[in-house]
Amino acid sequence: MPLQTLALLILAGILHASYGLIKATGEFVVNIPTADMVKAVDYCGHVSGRDVDKFAACGLTPEPASVVGVPLIAQCPINLECKVVQTISLGTHDLFISEVVAVQVDEELLDERGHIDYAKAEPFVLLDDEYRGLGDVLGIYGYSVKMDR
Repeated sequence: MPLQTLALLILAGILHASYGLIKATGEFVVNIPTADMVKAVDYCGHVSGRDVDKFAACGLTPEPASVVGVPLIAQCPINLECKVVQTISLGTHDLFISEVVAVQVDEELLDERGHIDYAKAEPFVLLDDEYRGLGDVLGIYGYSVKMDR
C-alpha cells in the first residue's frame, strides 16, 4: 500500500508489552522527550508496562491524542500520532510501517519560520549505552550537491 503522507517505521519485540498494544489497536504515539527527561526514558526502557504504571512511576501525564485512541505524554514537546498500515514479521520482532496522522509541537519550540528549533527541543539519542544530546549542525540537506554561483 503506497503511503501519500509521512511514514514512520518502528521495530517491536513480540515479547514486549508495547508490541501487544500496537497489535491490538493498530495505533501508537511516538513521544519526543527533552534532555531533562532522560532518566524517565531510561526507566521506561527497563521496566515492563505489564508490571509497572510507567506514567505514575515517572510523574508523566497521559493525555488524549487528537486522532488516535492511545494516549500521548503531555510532558513531551513533540508527539507523532501513528496508524499502522503494514506489519512485517521478522521472527522475534515485527516491523510496523505506519502513517503519521497527527503531529503536536509545543509552540515555544518553533522559530520565526515555524520550524522546530532543535536547540530548544534538546533531543537526544542512545549510542553505545550512552545518552547523547544532539549538538552542532553539521550540514544542511543538499549542501553537498549545490553548486556555488
